[in-house]
Amino acid sequence: MARLDLEIQALTEEIDPPADAVGDGAVLVHDREVNGERALQAHSTHHCPLHSARDKAMASPAPSPSTPLLALATLAVLVTAAAAAASCSESDRDALLSIRAALSEARLGVFSTWKGDDCCANWYGVSCDPTNGRVADLTLRGEAEDAVMAPAGRPASGVMSGYISDRVCHLDALSSLILADWKQISGPIPPCIATSLPSLRILELPANRLTGEIPRSIGSLSRLTVLNLADNLISGAIPDSIASLASIKHLDLANNQLTGRIPASIGNLAATLSRALFARNRLSGPIPPSVGSLSRLADLDLSENRLTGAIPDSLGSSGSGVLTTLHLGGNRISGRIPTKLLATRGLGILNLSRNAVEGPIPDVFTGKSYFMVLDLSRNRLTGGVPKSLASAAYVGHLDLSHNRLCGTIPAGPPFDHLDAESFASNSCLCGSPLGKCT
Repeated sequence: MARLDLEIQALTEEIDPPADAVGDGAVLVHDREVNGERALQAHSTHHCPLHSARDKAMASPAPSPSTPLLALATLAVLVTAAAAAASCSESDRDALLSIRAALSEARLGVFSTWKGDDCCANWYGVSCDPTNGRVADLTLRGEAEDAVMAPAGRPASGVMSGYISDRVCHLDALSSLILADWKQISGPIPPCIATSLPSLRILELPANRLTGEIPRSIGSLSRLTVLNLADNLISGAIPDSIASLASIKHLDLANNQLTGRIPASIGNLAATLSRALFARNRLSGPIPPSVGSLSRLADLDLSENRLTGAIPDSLGSSGSGVLTTLHLGGNRISGRIPTKLLATRGLGILNLSRNAVEGPIPDVFTGKSYFMVLDLSRNRLTGGVPKSLASAAYVGHLDLSHNRLCGTIPAGPPFDHLDAESFASNSCLCGSPLGKCT
């Protein structure tokens, strides 16, 4: 910017010279005019006035009309460039100041840089689109590891109170809105976020004390890829419109007070959704069969809810090998374990504990089975321990305790590295690591 200012100043002086330069030129012209007048008087009888005028014209070259026009054009371009790179819009700055006024944070001083007219220049957490000066990102994290908030290299932990002002919706060019891990920000999510921020791609408001419901029209955010509202006090049902988030990849609503059912149309997100985390809520009803059509789903966590009914046969049946983590523990799920689920290629963590699942464990393990965690404890499973588990490529943590299993525990890996707690409290299991069979 300094170099640009110097160029503009030089061009300005070329078009309109400084006062002292104009004064010196005026004195010189006056002297020439006086001397020329005396010469004309001395030689008036020898020179024709027309010749004198011609001589004066030839002695002084005519100024080029293109020079000032070119300078003016160049100056206009530079001034335009300077204005374009200058500062954020006045309306965006006013909206940011209203957001700041609704919040209070003293430990980290995140708002100490919010000074001056240009919110695009070094306001912490604020990023602007350089082409138009509009605020594009607002990112304030209470658990910060950047050099500004944690200069000593240790993660900083802040506490911010207050509420989210609805003036945030005046930042209608926002792409990212992140107010995360502040612990004390309360109040509802402004409903206008769902209708007034059409460019929003990331909305992260986790680990606060937000209350109220998820905005009913959240599905209007067609560009949203990340929605993280975890670890708050949000209540009410999951809006049906959430199934209209056409670009969503990461959906985290865990650890709230959500009630009602998981929208039956959640399968509409098959083209994009890779993580769906709804754990530790009060959700009820069955797991929608359409979950099985989420062909890009890698992580599904529905644990610690009040879900009932059977595990859909469609879950894990896509054959794509994408599903790697499935948490259904701590519900009221009944019925049998789908055979295709245990045979899902790539499934590495399966937790069905603390439910009412019954019937035998499908004996479908192969050399491609690789389980870091397989927890089927505290159910109503019957039959024996699947012999095909011995052929699995890897089984890390295995828990079959507190069921109704019977028979001999197979010998060899992975059973030889498991302790008795993995098989405790069954009907009639025997063999290592439990007692000998009789």
